[in-house]
Amino acid sequence: MKPYYSEDGCTIYHGDCREVLPLEADLMLTDPPYGIEHSSNHGASWSGTTIRNDNSTELRDWVIATWEGPAFIFGTWKVMRPLTTRQVLIWDKGPAFGMGDLSFPWKNSFEEIYIIGNGFSGTRDEAVLKGHLVVSWESKGRCHPNEKPESLCAYLISKTSAPVILDPFMGSGTTLRAAKDLGRKAIGIEIEEKYCEIAAKRLAQKVFSF
Repeated sequence: MKPYYSEDGCTIYHGDCREVLPLEADLMLTDPPYGIEHSSNHGASWSGTTIRNDNSTELRDWVIATWEGPAFIFGTWKVMRPLTTRQVLIWDKGPAFGMGDLSFPWKNSFEEIYIIGNGFSGTRDEAVLKGHLVVSWESKGRCHPNEKPESLCAYLISKTSAPVILDPFMGSGTTLRAAKDLGRKAIGIEIEEKYCEIAAKRLAQKVFSF
């Protein structure tokens, strides 16, 4: 498949990851469909939109089964974790996030991150990750309804020496942007062309330092 974008060590493929994989890479960092039939309730242009293939964990599990290296997989406690999970990290999204049942006295202000495989290094940190905040409103720069913070992706990537990072569910390109800022190469796959365009524009910007 011809890349949608390829420059400065970052490559984007527009399509279904099942038609593009396998690809050569050293670390997979991705936010796949969780299998919860999510519908966005944000007051933004994507309000009411759904996530493709989010009716089960089948696609998530297929991607994990095709991968043989280390991986970070975002997920939720609402479905079964991947069977090969070695550790679970908790991303504390901060007090500005979390909806769910408004009659219940706790909100869902966190997400899980599953660690799979080997090849991790660095200082020994807590498993609850705080301080990685994402813009909450589209009007203030949010590009995707399920966007992750660049600082969080950069932190996870920095726990490996992997030179090439793969994200089969790229979204607006946060994983690739973080990898580029760290001097790594990256490959992203995204089924929605509008997000490929957004990601390409983000990657065309100059490199930032964390």
